[in-house]
Amino acid sequence: MSTSSTQQIKLEPNVNINAVITQPHNPSHSQEKPTIVFLHFWGGSARTWSLVTPYISSTYQTVALDFRGWGESTGPSSATAYSITALASDVEASIRALELTKIILVGLSMGAKVAQLIASRSCSGFELLGLVLVSPAPATPLRLPPDMREQQLHAYATRDSAAFVAKKVLTATFQDTELPAFVVDDMIKGNKWARESWPGYAMREDVSENLGKIAVPVLVLAAEKDVIEPIDRVKKEVSERIAGAQLRILPGSGHLSPLDAAEAVAEHIVQFLHEV
Repeated sequence: MSTSSTQQIKLEPNVNINAVITQPHNPSHSQEKPTIVFLHFWGGSARTWSLVTPYISSTYQTVALDFRGWGESTGPSSATAYSITALASDVEASIRALELTKIILVGLSMGAKVAQLIASRSCSGFELLGLVLVSPAPATPLRLPPDMREQQLHAYATRDSAAFVAKKVLTATFQDTELPAFVVDDMIKGNKWARESWPGYAMREDVSENLGKIAVPVLVLAAEKDVIEPIDRVKKEVSERIAGAQLRILPGSGHLSPLDAAEAVAEHIVQFLHEV
């Protein structure tokens, strides 16, 4: 069993980061273990991981963060304030504010791009022990054709458009079944600047310069039916660029494997934790 709480971390006058913290029922058993820090995708929140963390939090403390402008976090009213670099700095500052000393970073899609940047530079105030990248966006720039970019800019404009994207593009097992209510709620809740940042500029941001400096164990999870980050691109642009990275495939899952295959994702993470 475990217990959950939330904490608001004030980083700047207009940036408050929401953290969902889950503690094992007997915290003394986890004191020497790392904290697992979860980072969500573009359109998600800490709740993105809510089907995965119950499999892990009985043994490990988990912290799921809302990026600035998403979920219960706040962010600046500025079109340029939501870069991968800014998100990474928020995560590092939040880890220090929570006084976490040893962590494993788990990032999904955009969150995995943020995690790659954090792992590639010197961490101050905490020790990074490992990295799990789930359907990761590459650290290298991704440039969409203008028509696709325009579609993404409006993907979460309405509840109907967000539900269509979630069912028909992002997942593989919810074509004819109801999504968890939080999925669409999170997509449309993001503020204007956070929603526009990823297709607008953050996916084109190049944070790959120091990937060769990643010196911790890395697990890459690619999804068999992922049309956003297909296996071939994940292999070429992510796992083959990080020395020693392991690549594993999630059968039958789409891009949002924490929804499509929550138990399988958790099993891979727990196995990785045992290896680390």
